[in-house]
Amino acid sequence: MTATSSHSFEFLKSCVLNVSNLKSVTPSDCKVISALIFNKTKFIVSETTLKRIYGFAYSKFNPSIFTIDVMAKYCGYNGWDDFCEKHDNKTTKSDSVNVNWDTLNNKALKITNFTLQALKNKSGIPYNQTIKRGFIDDHFNEFLRGNYTATVFTAPSGYGKTIALCHWIDEKLANNFNTQSNDIVLFFSSSALMSIFLSGRDLNDWLLTLLGYTPEEDVMSLLDVNNRKEGNFYLIIDGFDEHMFKNDQFELMLYQLMDVFSFYQSQNWFKLVLTMRSSNWMNNKHTLAYNQDKWYHGFTTDDQSGDNVPLLSIQEIKELSNKINPANQSNITTDIANDFTNPLYFQFYYKQHKENFTLSHIDHFSIYELISTFILNKVYLGHYATEKILLLNGLIENMDFENRVYDLNKLKVNDLLRLYGHAYNELLSIGFLKEVNTSVESQFNTSVQFGNTNFLEFTIAAKLLNDSNQRFDSKLTATISGLFKNNERKVAVLKWCIIHAIKSNQQECFELLSLTELTPHEKSELIIFLGSLLEKMSVTVTHSESLSGFFKQRCTDELFYYFFGLEFININYKRTLQTLLKFELSASKKIITYTALAVIAIQQFEFNQLESYINKLKSFPAEEMQQFIINPLNCIDAIYHFFKYGIIKRAFYSDLTHFIFNPPQSTSAYNNPANDLIYLIAGYSLIICQHPKKIQRFINVIKRLNHGDNRDTSVYNFFLDMLQAEACHKLGNLKELNRIYHPVSDLYDNDGNTFTSYMKSMVYSLKIKRALLSNDYTKLGSYWRFIIQICDEYGHRLSATFIAETLLKSADFEELEPQLYKQVYYDYTKILRQAGLSKETFLKPIEALVSKS
Repeated sequence: MTATSSHSFEFLKSCVLNVSNLKSVTPSDCKVISALIFNKTKFIVSETTLKRIYGFAYSKFNPSIFTIDVMAKYCGYNGWDDFCEKHDNKTTKSDSVNVNWDTLNNKALKITNFTLQALKNKSGIPYNQTIKRGFIDDHFNEFLRGNYTATVFTAPSGYGKTIALCHWIDEKLANNFNTQSNDIVLFFSSSALMSIFLSGRDLNDWLLTLLGYTPEEDVMSLLDVNNRKEGNFYLIIDGFDEHMFKNDQFELMLYQLMDVFSFYQSQNWFKLVLTMRSSNWMNNKHTLAYNQDKWYHGFTTDDQSGDNVPLLSIQEIKELSNKINPANQSNITTDIANDFTNPLYFQFYYKQHKENFTLSHIDHFSIYELISTFILNKVYLGHYATEKILLLNGLIENMDFENRVYDLNKLKVNDLLRLYGHAYNELLSIGFLKEVNTSVESQFNTSVQFGNTNFLEFTIAAKLLNDSNQRFDSKLTATISGLFKNNERKVAVLKWCIIHAIKSNQQECFELLSLTELTPHEKSELIIFLGSLLEKMSVTVTHSESLSGFFKQRCTDELFYYFFGLEFININYKRTLQTLLKFELSASKKIITYTALAVIAIQQFEFNQLESYINKLKSFPAEEMQQFIINPLNCIDAIYHFFKYGIIKRAFYSDLTHFIFNPPQSTSAYNNPANDLIYLIAGYSLIICQHPKKIQRFINVIKRLNHGDNRDTSVYNFFLDMLQAEACHKLGNLKELNRIYHPVSDLYDNDGNTFTSYMKSMVYSLKIKRALLSNDYTKLGSYWRFIIQICDEYGHRLSATFIAETLLKSADFEELEPQLYKQVYYDYTKILRQAGLSKETFLKPIEALVSKS
């Protein structure tokens, strides 16, 4: 059909609906229309033919002349020619008078409002509870400020592109009405483009027909400056993605869209706006943006993926949460909120808790529940579930974990993709997988990637569990250690395996964790996760009898001591230790748990909590404390008195002196991680006395006590070295300090990501002490800023206070670095003021603080 006849045919289709008393058409209506046509004309137009005509079924060809003739006769005409003649005469008379910018605006507005309503109804969170995103205004402002014709919003599935765009269009339409703007917005989703391909028409022809005009007349109205009244015409297409079409369909739509772009790119009033997945942009930007000067790409957040839609900010998360439930103001930590910066995960969480929505209850385990629910519904259930799992397992088998290669060359896995073609397309459509083309002139390079790291890590864990017959055993832990040596995926994969083990009542998995090689940082991350997991198990009302009984069994030494170490101290570690107390612990294990909690309270200057833990320790019989070489209660109580009352308890430090000169002869019964923790607490309590030689003697005794111990003590020795460095600094022994400093500094420079936050604070404390002894003040400012950052994020107030005291007491510091001195003094007094402490306690002579008690 010609363009004119195509326009007439659209009108004929509308006439058929009017005669049939239908305002709109559904697939089931086609059977009714077929019967009505036969009753009136005695000619048959089948239900299938009508489905093709109205876009519910694919057709390679235009409808036959016979079909069109019958439809015209059904509408009261003699046939197609008679219909065209009468219709064209009518439209010529009316359109020649009425075709202008205003009528175009009215018709575009109807389509845009329909599209807006349809997309709003699909919103995972009710649209009226969603928020406007700030980035989109910045994007459009830059786009309209420049000499651009087109722009694109690119991000993976679920980033909130569509909802953000709907908010912008809503506001744009409201402004148009209030300011009498002449801008026109024609907005539709890519699903509407399917009818173009099914009808065999051209995109430009279809757009103009959609607006109710013939191409010749409509182009004239668009190009007429007087009619336009200086307004812009926005053609906005949401979700222009490959997975929505078959390959040949998408290619046809792509080239036709570029024809539209090419035709109007010289007109500064025409603006093309697209949203698409970032993988689709990477695959097709060579075609879409062939004229780079006319395309605005936005503020790219990731050059490799091409994303220009940012994740939710922490402020946006709070705003969104408060809009959903204004009565429940949510306060969450930054690290947990980071899990919900992905709008897709926020949406999952909302669906699970929409009856009483709040973010106050989320923790480190929540994100795993959300992803599990998504994968269950989108991958394990529904069409081609078995094929999806076989495909994903095959992709994992082709990865190179040793070299951290997770993106798969499509040429190498193409046979696998063809074998499970339907499953592959399903996984692409939900964003679980994506296909990225980064080919250059000399090399073809298309890779298959997972939609995000969470999906990748879950699938790796699922494959390893499948190979292990769904058992968490020593073989599995050995496999994980071997595959992911010094690999950032190790802990994430372990977490998924542990979740599976707990859900399948394999509680022995905790005991096997000690077989997995982990760095201190990895172990710290895993321990915090285990704390959240155990807490979830202890409070949920739906867990099985076996899980409920899990907390009633005796906690073995292997499981218990896995959770302990001075290096793990931070805000989140406290919750893990509190969860441990839900087990049936022995008295000695409870003592060491309360001691560790007390140390955290000291580090955070939480003295009300510290008093509570001291009272808990005092409630234990004296004989229970005697199993420890050094009484942990006396250590904690001495530190408490120093900070709370500015008193150094002479009796306790006399006991430590007696211990130094009269250590136990037999120590085999005392060699365990619990005593290691107490040794370190006692050693660091000696810093208060400011007797560096006593610190050195204490360290020598501790090392003799642990002589011959085969346990891994690298972290333990790290803290002993830090304690030794404190003594060296007080004694002014730069040579000995350098002996400690250089290997620690080299290790940190090469593997700093293996250090926990508390260990990092100790490293920077060491850097400051060395800088002061060597009179190198150049980097003190950057060192101090890092200390304050760690203090604010992880609660290491005690560390920051001691380091500040070291700087402020330095003889030349104020004179050589006056501005930095003021900043350190300000930060120092702020920390003490917030904790309710007096700086005089720290800065007065030590002799004035000694108590006879």
